[in-house]
Amino acid sequence: MSKLHLILAFHNHQPVGNFDHVLEDCYAKSYLPFLETLLGHPKLKVVLHYSGHLLSWMREHHPEAVEILRNLIKEQRVEMLSGGFYEPILSVLPEKDRPLQVRELSKYIAKNIGYTPKGMWLAERVWEPQMPKFIAEAGIEYLPIDDYHFKLTGLEDKDLLGYYITEEDGNIVSVFPGSEKLRYLIPFRSVEETIAYFREISAQGNNPLLTMADDGEKFGVWPNTYKHCYEDRWLDRFFTALEENSDWLETTTFSAYCERFQPLGRVYLPTASYREMGEWTLPPEGAIEYEHLLELLEKTSGDRAKQLLRGGIWRAFFTKYPESNHIHKRMRMISQRVHEANSADAKKGKEALTELWKGQCNDAYWHGIFGGLYLPHLRSALYRHLLKAESLACEILRDHKQNEQGDFDCDGFKDILIGTDQVVLAATERGGALTELSLRKQSVNILDILTRRHEAYHAKVAHASDAGDGGTKTIHDQLTVKEEGLSEYLVFDRQQRVSLLDHFLPAGTTLDDMAGSKYEELGDFTTGIYSLARSYKKGDISITFSRDGVVRQNRVDLRKKVDLTHASRIQLEYRLQGAFAGLFAVEMNLSLLGSPFALIRVGDRTLQMRSKARHDQIREFAVEDKFLNLRLQFRFAEDILLWHYPVETISLSEQGVERLYQGTAFLFVLPLECLERKKIAFTVEYGEETT
Repeated sequence: MSKLHLILAFHNHQPVGNFDHVLEDCYAKSYLPFLETLLGHPKLKVVLHYSGHLLSWMREHHPEAVEILRNLIKEQRVEMLSGGFYEPILSVLPEKDRPLQVRELSKYIAKNIGYTPKGMWLAERVWEPQMPKFIAEAGIEYLPIDDYHFKLTGLEDKDLLGYYITEEDGNIVSVFPGSEKLRYLIPFRSVEETIAYFREISAQGNNPLLTMADDGEKFGVWPNTYKHCYEDRWLDRFFTALEENSDWLETTTFSAYCERFQPLGRVYLPTASYREMGEWTLPPEGAIEYEHLLELLEKTSGDRAKQLLRGGIWRAFFTKYPESNHIHKRMRMISQRVHEANSADAKKGKEALTELWKGQCNDAYWHGIFGGLYLPHLRSALYRHLLKAESLACEILRDHKQNEQGDFDCDGFKDILIGTDQVVLAATERGGALTELSLRKQSVNILDILTRRHEAYHAKVAHASDAGDGGTKTIHDQLTVKEEGLSEYLVFDRQQRVSLLDHFLPAGTTLDDMAGSKYEELGDFTTGIYSLARSYKKGDISITFSRDGVVRQNRVDLRKKVDLTHASRIQLEYRLQGAFAGLFAVEMNLSLLGSPFALIRVGDRTLQMRSKARHDQIREFAVEDKFLNLRLQFRFAEDILLWHYPVETISLSEQGVERLYQGTAFLFVLPLECLERKKIAFTVEYGEETT
């Protein structure tokens, strides 16, 4: 007798660096009540995936959940999936790390749950054609991927009621098409409508298979879903309906289905993620146009329009967000050094590998409907773990020296990276800017700030509700705001927010002009190309920038040197020559873990890092952070004007549109009159916070 076979695969994950109270909230609202509901339905089988970071957290903080999982597996009611331990986008990792991260989670599950996975979860379902080779190398036999990937090859819904095999260089894995329709039905439509769809598919005969593979957090954590799933008992009623219809509907697992049924055929899938991701990777104008065209196509072609109109690929985030690209390219550099250290000392190297893998967690490398890259605590966590990995590798190799020149971030412009046992400094010829200044002791990049840039959803912010309508919708279908008046904060920067930018401004320029991006730039330095030179020898560890530029049709020669020779101090020296009257301003953008609670001390004034203020005729100020135990002391050779303002973005998360503090822009301003020659010097001392 033919039956409809149903695989329900639930993916649970929390980013590395997320706050502990967030994990506790997710556990109370989703992870535990889901398992408790499942326990009440002994006839059902499901597939569960927990990223290694979340699973290890649960084992430490909630061992009762791990015990439930063990029992469910013993009863053959649950199949567990492996995957990259810290939920990386596998295809963009260095080749050595790809199978290792998967094997690490498989070993962890075997040791702590008592089950050896044969399947895996693919983070964000980011697929590239070469992947079967390293997936098979990791000991994986099958995995779910969105049906969108299959439809891009020309297959239709009627062709996707089973699974396929794919291969690369003879390495075979089975791939199951996860239904987009089910992702939007479960749990957002009625149980009756969902069961009716199952009946429709079952009527086709030949033991059809439907696979639903999606986030577990939408059962309790997404807006309004806790009430919907548990207080209103949607999940319990859904599970009950599955049991009551077991004469024609059977829940199963990937492994059980593979044992009973042959694949539908062979398929070669293109580079893709789930459909919505393709839209998010597009530039803002492209994303708006994509949404408009999709609506038009759906009127004539229905759901098929979604496969006819294709968006971008996941790697496009590295173009859309240079900040993400920088982290990714630094991660690749650090991976090479960590594996070198691991070869030299496997025992100590394992700790460095673990830190590296934590720094490969995908969430803060991209942004769509989740906060991701826009969340400072997630970005800073990536830097923290990557810098720890780098320092551990340097200790094993007994070499903290780094002296590299090239285009390591692959953007077409020359870069220099210099490292000592105290700091790591990265510079680019584009704008003559610093892109990273990391302190090894604190494992923090103090220049980790995000540019205020236009996003496609900004056009909807003014029309979004501030509370929502209380209904249960998928987060792809709603846009709420977390405070009123957010549209007033939509300010966009003219260039990436890097540091040591050189501004030539009219004399009447104000702090508000700079904060509101309404200033007039008189020179061509902030976006111009500088010549770079480096020195790495005893008594002179430095980077020198030089540019012969134009300010108001006049030639201006600018030379600046960043000296790292001293162990706890960075010395900066400017030499300007040419004709200019107005304001010269050096811009530095600082972020200490994205915390607005760090302090700025200027004379007898103490302000929070998030403040906006102007200070006249000063020669020194300090920035302090108690959590990092860090004090940055700035000292100038002459009186300057100090301006600072908060850099705040308006970004989207699963909870709605919100204003986020990213860091603070500091401007060191000097009025100049008929400049002929000018020397400017200042130092930045970094040490422990003392007050």
